[in-house]
Amino acid sequence: MDYENVLMALKNGNVPEKGVKNLCIGREKEIDEFEKLLDKVNNKKAIVKFINGEFGAGKSFFLKVIEEMAYDKNFVVSWITLSNDVPFNKIDIVYKNIVKSLKCKTGTSLSHIIDRWITELKMMAFEQTSNPQKQNQLVQESIYDDLAETREHASAFAMAIESYNKLMNEEDYKTAEYAKAWLRGDSNIPHTEKRKFGVKGDVTKDNAIHFLEALSIFVKSIGYSGLVVLIDEAEFTMNLHTKKLRDVAYNYMRDIYDNCNLGKFENSLFVFAATPELFDNAQKGIPSYEALDDRLKDVLDTDLPDMRKPIFNLKGFEKEDLLDVAGKLLIMHEEVYKWNANDKINPVLNDIVEIHAENAGLTGGKVTPRTFIRSFVSLLDTVQQNQSYFKDSNEILNLFNDRESELNEENFNALDEFDDDW
Repeated sequence: MDYENVLMALKNGNVPEKGVKNLCIGREKEIDEFEKLLDKVNNKKAIVKFINGEFGAGKSFFLKVIEEMAYDKNFVVSWITLSNDVPFNKIDIVYKNIVKSLKCKTGTSLSHIIDRWITELKMMAFEQTSNPQKQNQLVQESIYDDLAETREHASAFAMAIESYNKLMNEEDYKTAEYAKAWLRGDSNIPHTEKRKFGVKGDVTKDNAIHFLEALSIFVKSIGYSGLVVLIDEAEFTMNLHTKKLRDVAYNYMRDIYDNCNLGKFENSLFVFAATPELFDNAQKGIPSYEALDDRLKDVLDTDLPDMRKPIFNLKGFEKEDLLDVAGKLLIMHEEVYKWNANDKINPVLNDIVEIHAENAGLTGGKVTPRTFIRSFVSLLDTVQQNQSYFKDSNEILNLFNDRESELNEENFNALDEFDDDW
């Protein structure tokens, strides 16, 4: 693992591209639950989960952990963030962005997934016969067979993929690219071109969910474990200007939730991450749309954890969790920058955690990982580069406290901006 890139991302308040699971302290129950959920999805289940966490509690960080686990289990993953450009009331745009963001262990994009699959079929055909015509016939038959279930959910989706392969064989690369563009949800394709690959119309708000169903079945049928869709900053839905628009968005969430429970989706996991306001705000949040709220709300009045509920709360860290995280960061920092951090930091580590816990009073005594980790990595960088300056432990503690104050003010100013919460 590239520890330097991990430390740099954490210091800048970003989620590292790789290696986040090792730093996800205090989330063992949640990680275990999602390991089980991914195994269920691999066995044809379709599941929707909502993650509820305060700003800075690590929702995006935890989504990254789910993404890593999904890649390890051979899932195709898409991560989208709701915004003005991707509002959930426009499900056709949501579909387009889901497809645009597709990734798997071997590469990115729907094009990569399709081309890799067809290449594997061609290699198998090549092993069976040296006759080019028979090879093409075997590939076409394999494509048709693999797309059988996909065809049942969205016949046009399957037709476009079959036509893409034929067009490539005929060296009509322009129309072949149009076929893939249509699968991605592009709507500016000439009718004459669409006729060439056997489809009519476009991906619209009326059929986008059916296309999502077909996509999940398609990736499973060609050898992947299924489809994982991570939807960050779902609280943006409250920013839609009218109740009608918000109701449309919540209704699409309900459709996905119901279709997963009713078996219309297969091999799919949808995870919505949002701040508590989405789940609590009676005017603009999910409680304002009864049809979805009734499905998600807790029927038991208890604070006891239940990982099997549709919504689970991502709590803040305990002091012990911060000590564990700090210990891992110390080891990483020592390895990258070849210094003995323990001599300077270990004697005051408990005091550092205590300072952060005191500064976290506004969160009800719980502590959020984002500010602590940013402050702590900044502290390690500064102390490592100026070791002769820090002769008194109080100087280290004062530096940490000053850095935390700056970050807390930054976070407070960003609370209403729906920025990535790390």
